[in-house]
Amino acid sequence: MADDQLDPSSAQGGQHVVVRPGYLAGPGHPDTASSEFEAFLTEHQGWSRYSCDGGDTSVAVSDCLTGRIRLAHEPGDRNSRWTVAGYESAVGERAWHADFDLETPHEIALAVAAAFSHALSYSTFAAKDEVLWGRNNTCETLLTRMRACDWLDVSTPSEMAFRSPDATTGLIRWDGGAFHDAPWSRDYPAGVTLWARRTGDDHTRTAWQAHFSKDTPTRLITAALGHLTDPRSSLRRLVEVPSAHLGVVDVRPYKGSLRSAAATATGRTTLADIPVERWNAAAAVAALAAATRSTGRTT
Repeated sequence: MADDQLDPSSAQGGQHVVVRPGYLAGPGHPDTASSEFEAFLTEHQGWSRYSCDGGDTSVAVSDCLTGRIRLAHEPGDRNSRWTVAGYESAVGERAWHADFDLETPHEIALAVAAAFSHALSYSTFAAKDEVLWGRNNTCETLLTRMRACDWLDVSTPSEMAFRSPDATTGLIRWDGGAFHDAPWSRDYPAGVTLWARRTGDDHTRTAWQAHFSKDTPTRLITAALGHLTDPRSSLRRLVEVPSAHLGVVDVRPYKGSLRSAAATATGRTTLADIPVERWNAAAAVAALAAATRSTGRTT
């Protein structure tokens, strides 16, 4: 079948599809987030999972008691579904945290959790510290990444900011103007926000945001940033893909097994290796509209 032809039998809202870039694929179904969290904890040893808030929240605590990963199954009034946090000691205060809002793809939050888990697996403080922070300060590392991927410098007198050439994703470092005033002096702490939005939306509308507090280790920020500068593909049901993004993303029918998909989520393979068939984006829009009418779902 030609690339621009629609196969009506394949255009079903419940069909599994491969979406690229994955950062615009939507957060996925909450049940999927829960199962992926369970798979993460199975693969990454050294964490204990607890249920809180009457089962509305799951919290994983590292064996060393300095790491927490929280998944809010029912966020309620909170605007974050995932939180990854580090503590000064087993009984100390929280040192830093990374919050991922309700629309952030679960793959991005779990990439940060995986990087943190990897660092905690080292037996010495010095080794953990080097894995978490690297040899350069955070600003230096982020600038190197930005320049390597040709993101545009859109910094202002109050913040360091870069965005992708197509303006669908970007980074803000809330440095109070330090980068603007003295770009050669880069060793200062600041929070970082990563964001994504569809092409054409103004800066006040984002599809999702992830915020890393001041003192969040560099490696955890770059773990999430890598999903933006080197976009992955994500697996979703068609009805889970935000309708506003269907004209922007590449959507293809998923031809593999769901077991392969589970392996992909934990990093054992990549969706680029999974057999897919090109799909017409306009057909995807029509299919989602039909699925929305039948389920009463809104976007």
